[in-house]
Amino acid sequence: MGLTLLAVVAVALLMALNRLDEAPLPDHEATMPVTPALVAQGEYLARAGNCMSCHTRQGGPAFAGGRAIETPFGAVYASNLTPDDATGLGQWSAAQFWRAMHNGRARDGRLLYPAFPYASYTRITRADSDAIYAYLRSLPAVRQQNRPHALGFPFNTQWALGVWRALFFRPATFAPQDTQPAEWNRGAYLVQGLGHCAACHTPRNALGALRADAPFHGGLIPVQNWYAPALNSEREAGVATWPIADVVALLKTGVAPQAGVSGPMAEVVFRSLQYLSDAD
Repeated sequence: MGLTLLAVVAVALLMALNRLDEAPLPDHEATMPVTPALVAQGEYLARAGNCMSCHTRQGGPAFAGGRAIETPFGAVYASNLTPDDATGLGQWSAAQFWRAMHNGRARDGRLLYPAFPYASYTRITRADSDAIYAYLRSLPAVRQQNRPHALGFPFNTQWALGVWRALFFRPATFAPQDTQPAEWNRGAYLVQGLGHCAACHTPRNALGALRADAPFHGGLIPVQNWYAPALNSEREAGVATWPIADVVALLKTGVAPQAGVSGPMAEVVFRSLQYLSDAD
């Protein structure tokens, strides 16, 4: 009896931790007014988040998914983000898309694997999520089935993922610092949220979670064996001590007086960072 009660309590706690800050979906969602300006904003934000890189397989249709994200636990295949009704986001509401971004939960209620960096995206605003949703809905629909993930047991189970999330994920909201200027807070919002810079530049523990005690201290990108240097150490990338103009040059062109980018970072510059405004 005691073990049964303990198991019930553990399951209840696990379920509660996986539904923190998760509002019920509305029964009837009002139609979101979509304007050209909103779609353009969404395109810009999707560029900032580098969505295309993961959600487009080599030689495949843009945003139609199919690219393998290799992890130490197996391959996670990126999903189809085009508005196809059968295989993409065509049946998704803006609220369901926001729940995926903020809570890491799919339209059908499944927990999403953190190869999709919702641990960072959770910090973006609902308004920015809605803009990205509007942009993705404006794309040509591509009928391309999502590939099943190739993960070994127990990593292919929702229970294992639920335990991982209970240990390492909490929905968050970006909190501007009153002591910092608006420019600094905008940069922090992009770095911590859509830019998901920590996904590569922060080390991970044995279970693949970002180490909260070592933000931007450099990390080995899983499986690729490519080291993303520390951003706060002069002995590595050291951009914290660079003139801002040099940091902007590196992010926009991949080249600065102090260094140049290569490997995975070159793709980030090519597909994402070069399109950011000078202010961002």
